[in-house]
Amino acid sequence: MSAPSSLPVVGTPAQRAERAVWRAMTLADIPLLAEVAKTAHAHPWRARHFEDSLATGHWCRVLTLPPDPPTDPPQWVHAPRTAQGHWLLSSLVAMRGVDDVHLLDITVTPAHQRQGWGRWMLQALIGWAREQGAACVWLEVRASNTSARALYTAMGWQAVGVRRGYYPDGAHRREDAIVMRLDLLPPPPTEAH
Repeated sequence: MSAPSSLPVVGTPAQRAERAVWRAMTLADIPLLAEVAKTAHAHPWRARHFEDSLATGHWCRVLTLPPDPPTDPPQWVHAPRTAQGHWLLSSLVAMRGVDDVHLLDITVTPAHQRQGWGRWMLQALIGWAREQGAACVWLEVRASNTSARALYTAMGWQAVGVRRGYYPDGAHRREDAIVMRLDLLPPPPTEAH
């Protein structure tokens, strides 16, 4: 997807949305992404997961925002910044299959959560998946992650299964994953007899 460098972002103040930068992830981003993942997830991706995703050719994107002290909320002062000094808002990694796309990781930096960035990233993913000719988008989400599940459901994903013990949950426990699917193409017409 050849997205422009600045895109409107749904659900955020207009002055920030106009400045958001949607770009390909680079190796230089990975140390920061791995650090942010530690603060955003109980069992985060490590640097090698991002490195492997880039090396494999997965769709790896980041959303950043150039700083603007007059409009940036004061609580952002300790939020993570990229090497270019931009606020790191979120990251996304997806894998293209034969006729589908699988969301592997999505992370919104904790300082920027509940501001519409996750929804924006998912809309971008859906647009890219359609451009790839995918019939559907798959994901797994922790059974306990009710806020993410609510967002996915609100955006049209449907729970279609459970992977028992899929996620680590402490030293000796595992947590189920809810498998969700978003259909992108209408089903083929049925023949009338």
